[in-house]
Amino acid sequence: MKTRILFISMIIGLIFSACSAPQEETSTLETYPNEDLLVSVDDLNSMLNDENLLLIDARADSTGPYVEGAVHFAAVPELGDPDHPIANYMIGPDLFQEKMREIGLDNDDRVVIMDEGNHLAAARLFYALEYYGFSNASLVNGGYAAWMENDYPTVDEPAEISGEGNFSSNVQESRFCDFETVLAASSDPDKIIFDVRSEGEYTGEVERAEKSGHIPNAINLEWNNVIESDGVPYFKSASEIQELYTAAGLTPDKEIIPHCQTNVRGSHAYFTLRLMGYDSVRPYEASWAEYGNREDSVVEQ
Repeated sequence: MKTRILFISMIIGLIFSACSAPQEETSTLETYPNEDLLVSVDDLNSMLNDENLLLIDARADSTGPYVEGAVHFAAVPELGDPDHPIANYMIGPDLFQEKMREIGLDNDDRVVIMDEGNHLAAARLFYALEYYGFSNASLVNGGYAAWMENDYPTVDEPAEISGEGNFSSNVQESRFCDFETVLAASSDPDKIIFDVRSEGEYTGEVERAEKSGHIPNAINLEWNNVIESDGVPYFKSASEIQELYTAAGLTPDKEIIPHCQTNVRGSHAYFTLRLMGYDSVRPYEASWAEYGNREDSVVEQ
């Protein structure tokens, strides 16, 4: 009898222990931590009458069609300094301020940026705005591909700019990284070099500079892994991007330094990291166009 009671007590104890033991947490994001940085075409359509909205079409192609009210600013060519020895290097704060005022940007505007749909041009401008101190910009998820997919109306010409804006540049050094910083970061356990080029560029199979390969200890995840490959190139869900980042070893407790060849794809990674709630992100603006052509750079393959 005592044996039976003891056995029953053991079973009850095991059941209780299993129920009360701390369970492994499997946190899955249902929304982007900074979801305000990404708007849908439905959201944009409802915002078009907002007098504080500045809608920027960042595509290189100026032939249209356009969303009514959008001003045109070809982000990638306009933001590259043609006189800088490093290809596509960002223009300085004074010229950026001048260009933004020319398209009517005020310091208190609500900026929404769209491009063809892959977000490269839009993200490049988004990075420039944040680097130069403007903190109220968002991207349109899927860009024009999504707008047209949803049969929203378009016009043939961009909006006329009514007057010069009052935007003032205010350089945010914490959002910028140079060669010396990258060298130090490559051996710093609290920092992650995030190479968003293709696998071939990362391994050195694809050569786009005097040296090919990657920065020591850099993590490689190609920029376009975070957007849908079929149909409209929407951003993948927060949980899908989180899974990709976690598998790659990109943790938000460390400073992340994205780069590519000329920081266009790196700007896309910058935006995605910001969308996902990473607070410490500082792109390497000169990217492989500088690193791969310096005699003193250290390269792995």
